[in-house]
Amino acid sequence: MENDRTGRPSQRREAGGWPLAARRLLTRREVSADGRAVFGEGDPKWEGFYRDRWAHDKVVRSTHGVNCTGSCSWMVYVKDGIITWEHQATDYPSIGADCPEYEPRGCPRGASFSWYTYSPSRVRYPYVRGALLKPWREARRRLGDPVAAWAEITGDPATARAYKRARGKGGLVRADWEEVVELIAAAHIHTIKTYGPDRVAGFSPIPAMSMASYASGARFMSLIGGTLLSFYDWYADLPIASPQVFGDQTDVPEAADWWNAGYLIMWGSNIPVTRTPDAHFLTETRYNGTKVVAVSPDYADNVKFADEWLAPHPGTDGALAMAMGHVILR
Repeated sequence: MENDRTGRPSQRREAGGWPLAARRLLTRREVSADGRAVFGEGDPKWEGFYRDRWAHDKVVRSTHGVNCTGSCSWMVYVKDGIITWEHQATDYPSIGADCPEYEPRGCPRGASFSWYTYSPSRVRYPYVRGALLKPWREARRRLGDPVAAWAEITGDPATARAYKRARGKGGLVRADWEEVVELIAAAHIHTIKTYGPDRVAGFSPIPAMSMASYASGARFMSLIGGTLLSFYDWYADLPIASPQVFGDQTDVPEAADWWNAGYLIMWGSNIPVTRTPDAHFLTETRYNGTKVVAVSPDYADNVKFADEWLAPHPGTDGALAMAMGHVILR
């Protein structure tokens, strides 16, 4: 061991010195001249563990449609019926040389989606408020007719008041699928017989998320004469304003069309977070000379893409929008 200029032992080791040289004594495998690498063959313990982690029986195509409308195409690797891992599909058709491609589509949330699939906290059974399930079971047992049981529950002011007041207060009780399906069917039949089919309002997932689920729900509501609601009728004010003004759900272009814009205003959407698969178009369109303005009270993730940042005080964005419209109309 050498001493440094202060006289203290130096921590520097020569190549092949202790402790690297000890590797030749501690293993029967081939060791590199500098002692920094060990070479071996036929080690099934660590190699088997690594190979099993990525082993699979088949590959299926899927998407992550829960709380996301990105509809990214993913290749899901399955072993013994269990998802082992997944990655983005890379076979999207080209949209032409004059615009960036849609690939890649996907995000870290999608890559870890199988964790949610097998999460112990995932809800896998139907749950009903105890204040409703208890009188339902009692009436169903006593009357024998599910429609009559539902009519009795909803027709009794005290019972109806009790389960309605329990909303939002927890108290959910696990039930089985057959019982819940019967309860839902009885509620539909009773409502149609008593008030008419147009009093049944149904919500179906949007087509962009799950076409099969949307089609089944929409078809069911159409067949019974009910009122079909879109997911836009359930939250925010954009879904209310956009259909009233434009006559459709949302008057927006495809994300790839951002490339053709000369001026973009990001307002009400934190694109890297809420539209992760499409965010690359926003980055790329700036290379095309597009000017980008962000309207956000805080310095959110999407603001870094903007040439200009408008930061209205919370609650004043409506006044800002009306002022803009006023100037344009005048």
